[in-house]
Amino acid sequence: MNTSSVTRITGLASGLDTESIVKKLMDVERIPLNQLKQKQQKQTWLLDSYRQLNSDFLAFRNSTLFNMKLSSSYNTFAVTSSLSNAITGTGTGSAIQGSYSIGVEQLASQAAFTGNVNLDPTKTLEELGKITEATTFSISVTDPTTLTEGKASIEVLPTDKIGDVVSKINSEIDPTSKKSLGLQAFYDANLQQFTIRTKATGDKAKIDLSKNTQDTLDFLKTTFGLDTSNPVAEGKNARITFDGKVIDNLSTNNATIMGINFSFKSTTVGTSTVTVTRSVEAEVKNIKDFVEKYNSLIDRLNKLVSEPVYRDYQPLLDDQKTDMSEKQIEKWEEKAKSGLLRNDSILTGVLNKMRGIMNSTVSTGSSYNSLSSIGIGSKSYQDRGKLYIDEAKLTAAIQADPDAVQKLFSQVGDTATGANGLINQLSDEMQTAISQLTKKAGVTGNSQMDQSNVGRLLARIQNDINRQTDRLFRKEDQYYRQFTEMEKAMAKFNSQSSWLYQQSGGM
Repeated sequence: MNTSSVTRITGLASGLDTESIVKKLMDVERIPLNQLKQKQQKQTWLLDSYRQLNSDFLAFRNSTLFNMKLSSSYNTFAVTSSLSNAITGTGTGSAIQGSYSIGVEQLASQAAFTGNVNLDPTKTLEELGKITEATTFSISVTDPTTLTEGKASIEVLPTDKIGDVVSKINSEIDPTSKKSLGLQAFYDANLQQFTIRTKATGDKAKIDLSKNTQDTLDFLKTTFGLDTSNPVAEGKNARITFDGKVIDNLSTNNATIMGINFSFKSTTVGTSTVTVTRSVEAEVKNIKDFVEKYNSLIDRLNKLVSEPVYRDYQPLLDDQKTDMSEKQIEKWEEKAKSGLLRNDSILTGVLNKMRGIMNSTVSTGSSYNSLSSIGIGSKSYQDRGKLYIDEAKLTAAIQADPDAVQKLFSQVGDTATGANGLINQLSDEMQTAISQLTKKAGVTGNSQMDQSNVGRLLARIQNDINRQTDRLFRKEDQYYRQFTEMEKAMAKFNSQSSWLYQQSGGM
């Protein structure tokens, strides 16, 4: 609050401690303002809590629930290879159980120039007797994905060490497109080998040095040992046989075949037997992970709606904090924040919906049509919606009817007819809650005084605070003016009394 502009005459005539009196009067006047500030702080805490829940609901919906909609969470497969050093694989949700015969005749490779040369990395090229003047060579690289060609000119200086040359090549960009050439250069002192290659593999990857003069090609050969007799280097595709069928169009050493993500590490002599079997353990783990995250959210919501309210602990004002330690302030505010969302209608509504969904049945066409039928449920009403898993019963249900278990969770259908899976029902409820919370308090990143309900309330409170501040400024002026007039009157009275006393001869 601004300092009063009144010229203050404080107790000269009356002997009163005017400053102290005005302060006490203003302490009373300031009570409505302090209440507004405390209300503002509570609403700010409430807004932050709502927005954090909004973010948490969104993360739960877009991560946990989304993953549980995917077939890969239920159709889990273990993949084994008889030649695991050459071929490995992981199953996707569309994998098919069985055994497959796979041979790797050729791995996908980069386009590369390699040379054998003895270079001391600590010495410059001039010190090594390689060059005495700057030389520039042109290089073109074809991106196998886009089939676009990147071009650049690289200058090699006598003062460069081999490490400098490597850095120049690796960081080179096309001056027109401003994109990296996608090259990897390295020198191995132990192997005494210098290599320039593409990052990408496949027969469309290409390094072209043909735009250089013969003298420049000879420079690359004598300086770095590169074989430039053929100035164009091309990569190769992987070539494999899968159950006798030749596949030679793989530009990388990774491929998805029959729903299996394969990784080819080396060529094979003969073939490897790859076996795909259903992994019930992995599906159980996925369901357990989901239940754990569901319980975590349920526990948090239950805590928020049942937190005790400590009415004697109101938000601290600035002048109150000055007499407290940081630890005391922290403990006080912990109690002041407690119970902000007690019995909150949005959260209690979400809790009731979530509990109802997880206790409902889904039309799966099987007796495995509810969580309880597959060994998942609460033990008593005191669990307040928390779920527990009977792993033996869950495992037995998956083994007996895996399709029904998947439908129970992820089936897409009409909720009204009971055909919508539990995960989709939860996802819809999360979206409803997110919309309600957004309307109530906005989202993280928005201004606190946005157009949400709490945001508009905060704006009104701030306007009231501004008005109260102006009122207090005027009130303090008024008090000081009144005391000033009183002091002036008393001073005049004292002066007149003194004059009369003097006139009467001091009688």
